[in-house]
Amino acid sequence: MLSDTTERLIREADNAALRRAGLARIVVSALLLFAVVAATSSVTITSRGALHQIWAAEITLALFGFMGWGSIWLASRRIVVARLPALTASLDAMLILGNLAYSHWGLGVPGGFFAVFPVVWVVPITMAATAIHYNPRLQAYVAALYVGGLSLLAFGGALLSPDERRQDLAELSGLFSAQANLVRIVMVFSTALILILVARQGRLMLERAVRETTLRLNLTRYLPRELAPILSERAFASLRAGRRIPVTLLFVDMRDSSSFGETMDPARLAIFISAFRRRVMRAAAKHGGVIDKFTGDGALILFGVPTEGTSDAARALACGRTLFELIDRWNAKRGFDPPVRIGIGIHTGEVFCGVVGDEERLEFTVLGETVNTAARIEQATKTVDCPFLVSTQVVEAAGEASGWIPIEHPPLPGVTRSIQLMKPGA
Repeated sequence: MLSDTTERLIREADNAALRRAGLARIVVSALLLFAVVAATSSVTITSRGALHQIWAAEITLALFGFMGWGSIWLASRRIVVARLPALTASLDAMLILGNLAYSHWGLGVPGGFFAVFPVVWVVPITMAATAIHYNPRLQAYVAALYVGGLSLLAFGGALLSPDERRQDLAELSGLFSAQANLVRIVMVFSTALILILVARQGRLMLERAVRETTLRLNLTRYLPRELAPILSERAFASLRAGRRIPVTLLFVDMRDSSSFGETMDPARLAIFISAFRRRVMRAAAKHGGVIDKFTGDGALILFGVPTEGTSDAARALACGRTLFELIDRWNAKRGFDPPVRIGIGIHTGEVFCGVVGDEERLEFTVLGETVNTAARIEQATKTVDCPFLVSTQVVEAAGEASGWIPIEHPPLPGVTRSIQLMKPGA
C-alpha cells in the first residue's frame, strides 16, 4: 500500500511523462520526416516500389507526430490518462509493423528482409519513448508486440535459398545508399535524444523524492506523526505561518499514576507507560485523531487538524468511548490492583494552530482559551468524580444531546466564559 503522498507524486509524474512522451514523438517524427525528404530530394527515383515505400514512410511519420500531439492534448485535459500509455504504444506498433507489412505483402518484399528497411529502426525509438513512463508491465507489453510482429514477418513466409536472397538483396541495394544511411543515423540520434530525456526525467524524479523524503524526516522531528506524511509543502508553509481554525480537543490523563510509579521498578514502569500510550494511539488512529503531544501519563488529541470536518466532535466523543473500552480490557487482561483509571475532557472551539520557534527548535502547537478550557474540563473530572466530561458545545456539534446530561460543578479555574459540563447519560 502506497501513502497518499506517494500516490499523488506518482500521478503527477505519470501525467508529466505523458506530455514528455508526446513531445518526443513530435520532435522525432519531425526530424525523421525532414531526413527522409532531404535524402530523397537529391536523387531521382523511378522505381514504383521505392516511391511507395517513401510515401508509406512519410505517412507513417506524419501519423506518428500527430499521435504525439494527441497524447499531449489528452494528458493536459487528464482524459484516459491511465490507459493512454498503452494506447499510444499500441498505435506506434501498428504504424511501424503496418509499414513493414505493406512492404512485405503490398510490394512483395520478403518478410525476412525487414531489417534492411530504415523504418525498423523506429522500433528502439518507440521502446525508448515507452521507458519514459517507468512502467515494467507496459515495457513488457510493447516488447511482446514488436517481438511477435517482427517474428511473424521474418518467419511467416517461405524460407529463401541463398541464391534467392542474393537476387532480392541486389534489387534492394538502394536501401544501403548514403541517403538511407543518413536516415538511419538520424534515427540513432533520435533514440539518443529520447534516452537522454528518460535519464533526465529519472533524475528529476529522484531529486524530488529526496526532497520530499528530507522534508518528511524534518517534519517528523516536531510535527505529530499523523501530520508529517500528509502535509504538502504549501500546507506546511501555512502551518509555519500559523492560523486560527476550529478544533475539537480531547485531554486524557491517567488517575493515580504515582502509585504505579512507586510500586514498579523503572523497566516495568517504562513498559507500562508505553502500553498505555499504545492504547491512546490506537483509539486516536481509529477515529482520525491527531496526537498533539504526550505529557507523561496523559495526552492531547486533536480532531480537525489539518482541516476541519463536520464530524470532528462526534469522532472525539467516539474516541473517548473507545479509550475507556481499551482501558477496561487492559485491566481485565493484566489484573491491575488498583485498576488503571483515566479521566477524559473534551471541548471544541477556535485555536491558534501552527509551528512556532526558530530553525534550531521548532514545535507544533495549539494555543488559546479553547485549549485551556479543554484542560480544565479534564481536571474537573477529579473534582466531580466523573471520568468523562464534555462541554455542551461538543455535544451540540456532535448531535448527541439526548445521550448526555448536564451536571452541577464549580467554575472552571482560569476560564472566563461560563461553561456547562455534561456527562454520559445512564
